[in-house]
Amino acid sequence: MRRTKAFNISLTVLLSIGFVVVGVVCFSSSYLRLVETLKDLWASIEYMFARMLGIEANVPTINEYSKVLQWEILLPEDFEVFKVRATEYFTLLFSRENLQGYGIVVAKILLKIAKFLTAALPFVLVIWLVLKIFYQSNNTKHNKDTAPLKAFKWVDRKAFYPTKKAVLGYVEYLKEHRWIVILWIVLWVILLNLASIVVAAIGYFLYFAVTFKVDTIYIQVCKLCIDLQVVFKAVPIWVLVLVGYMFFCRFRKRIALAKLQRFEARNCGLITDLPIVSMTCGSMGKKKTTIITDMALSQAVMFRQKALELLQKNDMRFPFFPWISFELDLRRCMEYGTVYNLATAKEWVKKKRDRFVKSQDRNKIYGYDVERYGLSYYDGLREYTLWDVLTTYAQLYFIYVIQSSLIVSNYSIREESEIVDVGNFPLWSTSFFRDGIAGEDRYAHILDFDVLRLGKKVLENNPNSGSFEFGVVVISEVGKERGNNLELREVKKTKEETNQKNDLFNSWLKMCRHSATVDNFPFVKVFTDEQRPASWGADARDLADILNIATSGRQRLSLPFYTIEEMLAEFALDKFMQLYYDFRHRRGDNTLLVHILKGITAWLYQRNVAVHNKYGYCIVQIEKEKGTLDGKVEKKKYFVMNKKIYSRRFSTDCFSDYFNEIAKRTKVGLKDYITYATEKATADELKMQNSYFINALYKDAGSNQ
Repeated sequence: MRRTKAFNISLTVLLSIGFVVVGVVCFSSSYLRLVETLKDLWASIEYMFARMLGIEANVPTINEYSKVLQWEILLPEDFEVFKVRATEYFTLLFSRENLQGYGIVVAKILLKIAKFLTAALPFVLVIWLVLKIFYQSNNTKHNKDTAPLKAFKWVDRKAFYPTKKAVLGYVEYLKEHRWIVILWIVLWVILLNLASIVVAAIGYFLYFAVTFKVDTIYIQVCKLCIDLQVVFKAVPIWVLVLVGYMFFCRFRKRIALAKLQRFEARNCGLITDLPIVSMTCGSMGKKKTTIITDMALSQAVMFRQKALELLQKNDMRFPFFPWISFELDLRRCMEYGTVYNLATAKEWVKKKRDRFVKSQDRNKIYGYDVERYGLSYYDGLREYTLWDVLTTYAQLYFIYVIQSSLIVSNYSIREESEIVDVGNFPLWSTSFFRDGIAGEDRYAHILDFDVLRLGKKVLENNPNSGSFEFGVVVISEVGKERGNNLELREVKKTKEETNQKNDLFNSWLKMCRHSATVDNFPFVKVFTDEQRPASWGADARDLADILNIATSGRQRLSLPFYTIEEMLAEFALDKFMQLYYDFRHRRGDNTLLVHILKGITAWLYQRNVAVHNKYGYCIVQIEKEKGTLDGKVEKKKYFVMNKKIYSRRFSTDCFSDYFNEIAKRTKVGLKDYITYATEKATADELKMQNSYFINALYKDAGSNQ
C-alpha cells in the first residue's frame, strides 16, 4: 500500500514537472500571448468604464493584432481587402481559365495517385493473399493460440497487464485528488493558448458592449485564427480517409438478392408481430395452408438466426471464454444422448458447476482464466455469473446446432436447410434464394398430439409425453381436431376417455412459451388454419379484458446525444460478427487479430448495452377491450422503462420449472421424434399422430367394414 502511494505521488510530481518543462520549451509564446491578452483585457475594462462614466479614454488595444504570434493565416488583415479579394475569387472561380487550370491540377493529382496505386498494388495483393490464405485455411486446433497471439499474451501478461493495473490504480488516485487534475487542466489550457482566446473574447465583449462597432468583428476572427495556430501546430490531426472499392458485378447481384431478401424480411416482420398462436382462415382454395407452411419455413429459419444472435450476445458477456471447447463438449453429449433437450442441457451445466464448486479446479471450465477475466458480468441491470451465461448458452447452442427440423406438424413439410461444419463452429445455409445445389432435405416431425396435452393422453404412458419444449407447431384444419363449443356440447370432462375437455391442450397453448423461453425469448410458434374462426371453440376469453398491443414503439433513449456512439457500436458489432463467425467456422484456433478485434468490439458492445439498459424505454400503444369483443375499444399509452421493470423484477418463464421437471423425466427430445419418410405422410405415420381427427377417421372406417 505504501509503495503504491509513493508511486502515485512520484508519478504526479514527475508529470507536473514534465508539463512545466514542455510549456517553457515548446509553448513559451503562449505565456507571452496570455500576458498580452491580459493587458488588452485591462485596457478594455478601463475603456468600458470610461465610456460609461463619460470620461475620455484611450482606444483599447483589443483590436490590434498580436505582437507575439506571427501572421501565418491566409486571410487578409483588412476587411475591405477581404471583400475585394472575395469578389475577385468568386469571379475567377467560374472563369474558363480557372476551370482549365483546375482540370490540369486534378489530372496531375490523379496521375500521382495512379502511380502510387500501381506501385503499391503488388504489395497489397501479396499481403491480401497471405492474410486470405492464413485466415481462410481450415483447421481444428481447438482453442490453440497462434504464435503471435502467444507472444502478445506473454507481453500482455508481463508488461501490458501490470501497466494497465498501475494506470487504473493511478486513475483512481487522481479521482481521489481532483485538485491535481484541475491544476493540470488549467496548465494545458494556458499552454495551448486557449486561455488567451478566452481572455481576448472577454476583452472584446466588454469593448463591443459599449461601442457596437460591427466592422471590428473581422479583426477578431483573424485574431482567433492566429491564436488557434498554436493548437493546430501542437496537436497532430489525423485524417483517416477510408477508400473502399465496390465490385460492380457483385453490387448488381446484391441489389437483386437484396430485393428478394427485403420481401422475405417483410414477411418475417409480419410473422414476428404475430402472437405465439395464430390462425389463418379462408374458404377452400384460398391457399391458407400454403400461407401457414410458408410462415413455418420462415419461422424455423428465424429461430436459428435468433439463437445465433443470442449466442453472439452471450459470447460477448465473457468474450475470452473458450467457447469452442464448451461447444464441442456439449455436442459430444448431444451425440451420446446425454443432452437431448433444453432441460438436460441445463442439468448438464449444473453438474459442471457443482464439480467446479467442489474442486475449484479451473480446468473444470475448460482452462478459463478465472482470476484474470472473472466469473461475473454486470450489464447495467443485473449481475450474471459465468454459470448463468453457460446455462443460457448451452440451450441456445442446442437449438442452433440440432440437425433436425424444428417443425412439428400434422402434415409433412420439407425443408432445405444445410449445416456446414468443418469441425469448428457450424454455419447454417438457410437462404431461400441461394445459388447452387439445394441443401439437405429435412422433413417435419410427426405431430404426436399427446406431446401437447398436459392432461389425459390418447396413449397411456406415451414415451413422448412432456418432451416438447420448443419448435414450430403447424396444425392444419385445427377446428376438426379441437372442435368448437357447439360440437363439444355433449363431451364430458369427467369421461375416462381422452377428449378435448380433459386433455388440457388449451392450457398448453397458454403456457407453451414457458418451456420454450431461453434468454427471455420464446422459441415456440403455433400456426393453424381453418375455414371459419368459429370452428375452433373459445376458451376463457370472455373472463378477461383483452389488451391488444397495436404497436410496440421502438426503443428510445432518455440519454441525449448518443446516436453517433450507438451507430459506432452497432456498426462495429455487426461487421465484427460477420468476420468472427466466418473465422470460427473455418478455424478452431485463436489468432492475434481476432483477439484484439474481439476485445475492442466487446467493449463497445457492453458499453452500448449498459447505456440502453440504464436509460432505455419504449412506448407501447394498447387497445383495451372486453373479452366478449363487443365492447368499446380504449386506446392507451404505456411507458416501459428498462431500469424499472427489468432489474430482476420478475421471470418471464416463471412456470418453466414445471416443464423442466417433466422434461427431465423423459428420455426423448425433439431429435428423437420420428420424422416423415417422404413429403407425404403414410397411413402408419398418420396413425402415429395420436390425432383425434385421424383416429376418428380410422375408427369410423373400421366400423363400416
